[in-house]
Amino acid sequence: MYRHTRYRADGTTGEVSSGFSLLELLIVVAILIIIAGLSIPSLMGAVHRSKLRSAGTDFSGLLQQARMRAVQDDRFYSVWPSVAGNVSQEFVDIYPQGVNGASGNGNGTLDPKDPVIGLSTEISQQPQGAAPSTANLSQQLLGTNPSSLTPQDGSSATTRVTFGPEGLPCKPKAANGGTVCNTTGGPIAYWVFFQNNVTLEWEAVTVTPAGRIQKWYYTGTAWGKL
Repeated sequence: MYRHTRYRADGTTGEVSSGFSLLELLIVVAILIIIAGLSIPSLMGAVHRSKLRSAGTDFSGLLQQARMRAVQDDRFYSVWPSVAGNVSQEFVDIYPQGVNGASGNGNGTLDPKDPVIGLSTEISQQPQGAAPSTANLSQQLLGTNPSSLTPQDGSSATTRVTFGPEGLPCKPKAANGGTVCNTTGGPIAYWVFFQNNVTLEWEAVTVTPAGRIQKWYYTGTAWGKL
């Protein structure tokens, strides 16, 4: 900031400020550019992470809808993926509901009345074979359960996350010319993995044999609860 001398009416003089000099303005601009350069990557990382967290939260909510509707309707419902244009979706396959007890299309075809969520274009569902440290996550999820009980890959076409009329996860099985899904088939757990295609960060949504839905994030070495 520079100053100049001004003569007063009484003959005395004094200095008055006349704003910033060009050099001072350039210094301020340079400092702002440096601060922006340091903060923008951190801000963008938070935005990408938020999209991954949103995917896990929305999917967890969808699973909860499937669970509640299965109990309410006394049926079993599975969660399927769908693609509309370039938007990836997940939905609970509820409709149409047959009078014989059959529900949904059973092939990933979305009905307009089915509960559905959309995923960000930078988020993709990944098979368990691509996910990191699945042994670590399985140990935390199942604890001291028998080693024969391993989580089912909820992204597989043959093991979609499914809830039965008891509100517990189950695996559909053919029986008496139809299909049933309840706890008589034994305890079952599910997991579904999501990855941000930009940051390559991971998140998982799991379902315990008791029906508890949990969210997890990968730290780079192990899985932690959200």
